[in-house]
Amino acid sequence: MKRVILLFFYILTGCQTQGVVLRDTPLNISETRKAIASVIGQPRATSENGREMVSKYYDRKGTKDEEQMKTVRERFSTHITILGDRRPYDIQIEVVVEIRDHDGKYQVVERDEARAQAISIEIQKALVQSRDNRNLIDDFRAY
Repeated sequence: MKRVILLFFYILTGCQTQGVVLRDTPLNISETRKAIASVIGQPRATSENGREMVSKYYDRKGTKDEEQMKTVRERFSTHITILGDRRPYDIQIEVVVEIRDHDGKYQVVERDEARAQAISIEIQKALVQSRDNRNLIDDFRAY
């Protein structure tokens, strides 16, 4: 009986997603990436297919000085994943908090849901603005 309860617990906790998810974003993948880059800046890392982006490190105030971020005690980074194989896409936003230990290496200590929510609002605004500025004729592809 304990095994069944433990298995049920693992199934429930395994299905949870981290961070904030924007559902049903209507823009194509390239416009979505541009809107995300306008919010987080030039990504530090991007996946091969361009659907996962990691922002540069920043501190609580939003400073993104690379030299300063190598020595600061606490730093943040934003991980964004575009989910789905076709429109409408879902966008997952996750903010990771890292703290430097005694050896000088950074360890992930938590995820900042409040900061992820604020970034998701900014991305939502950028998506709406990008949709309003889009040229429908240039975006149309017959084939």
